[in-house]
Amino acid sequence: MIQIFCPNCFKSVSVPDEAAGTSTPCPSCGTVFPVPARYNPVVAAPPTSPTPPEPAPMPEPHTPPGFVPPAAPLEAPLPPEPPVPGVPPGYRRSIGFSVSPKGLAWVPAVGLTLILLLSVFDWVGSYVGGTAMYAQSGWRALTGYPYRNAELERRLKAPEATRAQMVWPDDIRGSVRSDWEVMLPYFLALVLAVAVAWAERLVATVDRRRLPPSLHWVAAAWPYRIPVLAGLATAALLLVLIQAANGFGLERYLKQFAGDVVSKRLEAQAGGKPVDPVLLADERDQELARFNLERTTWFYLVVLLHLAVVLAMVGRAGLERRGNKPPPRVVFQY
Repeated sequence: MIQIFCPNCFKSVSVPDEAAGTSTPCPSCGTVFPVPARYNPVVAAPPTSPTPPEPAPMPEPHTPPGFVPPAAPLEAPLPPEPPVPGVPPGYRRSIGFSVSPKGLAWVPAVGLTLILLLSVFDWVGSYVGGTAMYAQSGWRALTGYPYRNAELERRLKAPEATRAQMVWPDDIRGSVRSDWEVMLPYFLALVLAVAVAWAERLVATVDRRRLPPSLHWVAAAWPYRIPVLAGLATAALLLVLIQAANGFGLERYLKQFAGDVVSKRLEAQAGGKPVDPVLLADERDQELARFNLERTTWFYLVVLLHLAVVLAMVGRAGLERRGNKPPPRVVFQY
């Protein structure tokens, strides 16, 4: 048997001796690669040539008496070797790790699964006294049905409440618009990316003969699973960034609500006169600040995981192009 490494998945493959000099598919990833032919060394006989005759001795040159031969010229000194670079001043220790292709291969599956789990947590909300009064997760942004703390809302709307002078929405659940135009394709890309990522990790090869006729396309598309996964992960990242730039439905509604409240109040105080736009913008920002509208840590963690998945896919493609070179190493000095 011949032991050889697959150039695509870097796994050890055993092939029979008869396959030497031919091409064979990898049983793990299905990539067809050439098997080197066996090397049969042949010892060549040394060439036979006649022994050349020994040259006649040269006559010694005649040196006149009292002659002193000139001294040989001194050779120029060699340049000094460059010093070996050491640890920069101020650093005593170093720690590092190698960027392994096997480790990067697991980042998409784990990272996308965590993103799917974090989509049920609040991504944006209105927090009063550290408690969520209104909030939206990724799935609630899709449905347009935000979370509403009815008990806290009732207390804040009570006449004796310290914030009773603040105007609160009457029916926020029926007023917040759904973001399905962006969030629906986002969740479709995310769910498909999770499925492809785990299938790529757990299924080595796809045998078409074991699939029903309606699923024969899976075997044909299986060699392109890595580009498909990279495309889905990139699409999900772009969609969540687009949604963040446009603002979630809860954010847009509370901003519009605060603007309407301030506009009505200033118009009533002005008695029909034009309202100063600078004063209107300032009062609107103050009214919106009372809602304590902010994006949560869960949302920023989702964005970071999306970036990590895309960077891992790019790094994995770069490491595969290195061939048999050792993986790069990251070193921290402190």
